Amino acid sequence: MGSAFLPGYMEEIDTRRIHQSKSPLRITNDPLVELTASIMEKGLLEPIVVRPSGEYFEVVAGNRRLEACRRLKIQRILCHVVDLDDRESYEVSLTENIHRKTLNPVEEGLAFRKYVESFGYGSASELARRIDKSPSYVSRRIALLDLPKEVRDGLLLRGAKVGLAQELIPLDDEKREELTELIARTGLTKRSEVRRLVRKLALEAYDGAPGTWRQRPSEYEKTELRAHMIERTLAKCIASLKESMGRFDQVMSSLPTDDKDFWILSEAIMWHRRSMNSQIDDLLRLRKRFRKSFREIR
Repeated sequence: MGSAFLPGYMEEIDTRRIHQSKSPLRITNDPLVELTASIMEKGLLEPIVVRPSGEYFEVVAGNRRLEACRRLKIQRILCHVVDLDDRESYEVSLTENIHRKTLNPVEEGLAFRKYVESFGYGSASELARRIDKSPSYVSRRIALLDLPKEVRDGLLLRGAKVGLAQELIPLDDEKREELTELIARTGLTKRSEVRRLVRKLALEAYDGAPGTWRQRPSEYEKTELRAHMIERTLAKCIASLKESMGRFDQVMSSLPTDDKDFWILSEAIMWHRRSMNSQIDDLLRLRKRFRKSFREIR
């Protein structure tokens, strides 16, 4: 639900009558230098969204733009006035910020958790529909909050991709910090390599007795680890078959092409090669089904 499609009206409002949102989504400090310079040069290109609040108005979307205008001593700004309840206001604010990509992954996770748990506005799946994202996108952002703050800061604030941080979720705090330091020290950026290390560390925590762990993982963590193990197993099988097909091709290329007996042998080998290719297709379909089932679980 973007602000462009909201009912309401446009009005120039004195900035002194506008209050910041009661539920701001951004937690990081923003000097607003670029935004202030842009408004100074071009003016406020897009009105902020506000809702009536007694004799005043509350920001729904546009806290940063309002603050930048105040710093420029602009007294009146164009606003899109809409009549929304708390839940609708929060949904519009979320949608606007995600569309503008103004939130970092941790801020998104905090905002999603407030919607689902603190405010009780709806489930993760319902929120995903509201903001036009997949349920797995929402649940993974919330899961980031399970990481210790120093781990999140150590990865996300250094510019690491969200996927790297998400790979650390199955580990306990000690191993998360250990792997975070390794990533920072080596500059490791490949998610597949981080996933391999996570799986190795997670398996080291297993003490050998069926169903027992030194630190029992959550259901989400066990699901993630199981997904990694199945993905890796199927990938190895597919790679092995592809390697065998390559060797078959080498053998076939060495056979004489003008000899009838060798031609028959070549056809027989080709039949087995096609059979392996069919097996690879079956494994790829199996992997696709597993991926889909784990996405639904998450």
